Amino acid sequence: MHYSQLLKALCVGAAFTLHITASPIPASDAHELEFRAPILGKRTTIELYHVTTAASATSIHTGGVKLQVKPTIGDDFNPKGTGGFYVSDNKEGILNWCKGRQVNAADAKTNCADLITFDFDESVLSSLKVHRFGPTGALSAQAVDTWQDEEGDDSDFNQWLEFATYCTHGGTEPTNLSADLKNGGAGLDLVIGPMVGTETVRQYAFRTTEASAHLKVKTVTKTGI
Repeated sequence: MHYSQLLKALCVGAAFTLHITASPIPASDAHELEFRAPILGKRTTIELYHVTTAASATSIHTGGVKLQVKPTIGDDFNPKGTGGFYVSDNKEGILNWCKGRQVNAADAKTNCADLITFDFDESVLSSLKVHRFGPTGALSAQAVDTWQDEEGDDSDFNQWLEFATYCTHGGTEPTNLSADLKNGGAGLDLVIGPMVGTETVRQYAFRTTEASAHLKVKTVTKTGI
């Protein structure tokens, strides 16, 4: 099936609930900031963002991040029945995504009410089981186009597409996935990669409490949406 057809199917089938999964990465306000690999032994704190309802923001602020399980549907990097929490390093991109997925203005004002900014120390990535998809630098349109032009069943782009399709729609798991992605990525603490349908926005899918414990709430602000 052509990528555009698969993408259409993914976008139709993926039903994100914002207080469960606002999703992607690098950046204070500079969403063009290059993605940085952690330097061992050196603290490299970045900001990650999550858009949600006011009630959920209060719960996260007071009680910390809790993985949310969707028993009947999956998310980009979580098969149904598995817990996850999604954040992004691209504040502008995640706010635009949130606004764009609303059925009407009233929904947007409710579901996009609050923006949580987390501090995340990238140096902890060396102690977690992580899988990364996508270009290593900023997710510009040109970088994403080059990535999508990769050929072969084992290309990073195809692995991302196959894995996201399996997570969101279920069915038979692709046989060409890398070893750490088998069984829905069982054992992975964190999956990092472009969002389906908004590939210039990078997301972090925290899949274990060990990983999500490293998300430290910095601020909770009104989005003004």
